[in-house]
Amino acid sequence: MKPRASQPRAETRYRLSCSLRKQRGAAAIEAALLFVIFFTLFYAIVSYSMPILMMQAFNHAASAGARAAVAIDPATDNYDAAVESRVRAVVGDLLNWLPSAAHSAVLGDGNKNVQVDFDQPSAGMLTVTVSFPNYTDKPLIPILKFPGIGDVPNLPKNLSARAAVQL
Repeated sequence: MKPRASQPRAETRYRLSCSLRKQRGAAAIEAALLFVIFFTLFYAIVSYSMPILMMQAFNHAASAGARAAVAIDPATDNYDAAVESRVRAVVGDLLNWLPSAAHSAVLGDGNKNVQVDFDQPSAGMLTVTVSFPNYTDKPLIPILKFPGIGDVPNLPKNLSARAAVQL
């Protein structure tokens, strides 16, 4: 009697079950290897997005601070101090959303990392610089060290933005 077409022969079933037993741990090994690659990519995306967001915010705050300096009348008594105070207030308001670690690094200690410089007093040039010094020493998202890849994220030591305006 012939075996039915829907059922494989006994020897074919035995060969299939043996080959499946040999492959039992392969999926776990492949998943573990792929997890490392996908985790690295995901972590790189997340850890690069925060510094990029901060740089955009620093650029915006420096530009807004420089624009705010234009609003102060040059005939004002103690003009330089008034401009500096106004710029620091505007930058502080715009960067108030930063996490506490970044807020204290950028705006703490009397806004020491928000520099307001009168570059050319005769030409009326004002430069506003907002910086996060030593970002790689105290990052918001930890920097991972991968063998063969290096630091993730690989960022500059200081994050800073600058805007200039002619008064």
